[in-house]
Amino acid sequence: MSQEKPSRADQLFGQIALKIGAVTRQRLTEALELQRCAKEHKPLGALLIELKWITDLELNRILAEQRKMLDAAAARGKAIREDNLFGKVALRLGFCTEPRLAECLALQEQLPHDRFMRLGDIMVIKGVLSVEQVRKILDTQQGLILYCPTCDTQYNLVLFKPGVSLQCYRCGSPLRVPARNTTDALDQVLYFDGEE
Repeated sequence: MSQEKPSRADQLFGQIALKIGAVTRQRLTEALELQRCAKEHKPLGALLIELKWITDLELNRILAEQRKMLDAAAARGKAIREDNLFGKVALRLGFCTEPRLAECLALQEQLPHDRFMRLGDIMVIKGVLSVEQVRKILDTQQGLILYCPTCDTQYNLVLFKPGVSLQCYRCGSPLRVPARNTTDALDQVLYFDGEE
């Protein structure tokens, strides 16, 4: 047997195939069982094509939808990481309290995936921050994130000493953390360097 349960990619592929009506639940179940019992793993899409249970057109449609969903999940993950830093900067600048930040983060977490809202927007709606405070946090935050020019991986500069050289953990490109000669607000945040 190649594996006990389908991979996450195959699970997502199957969900999309069902949703768009490319396969029936019975055929999907049969294909997953065949895949599970096979000596060598075959991706679910390749297996369904081989069985002639989906067409090339349906395969391409499912893969496009799968790519769209994965891109949306990646974008949401990036936004959440940025919002995490946004919250830390808001606290460090004294614009909000930890309980109010926690309340807004909890509201953000409860939102459905298709109705994601940025933390700054939530905090303005709840009256925790003003629009001007959000702008100041975003300006400060921009100076706290270093993006790899090759793969766009982001690094929180609070974690590194100013002027240090490092390699991107994802692609290996050389990176250099800027020296700390920026705004007072940025310096105020960076002084908390070792706490996180």
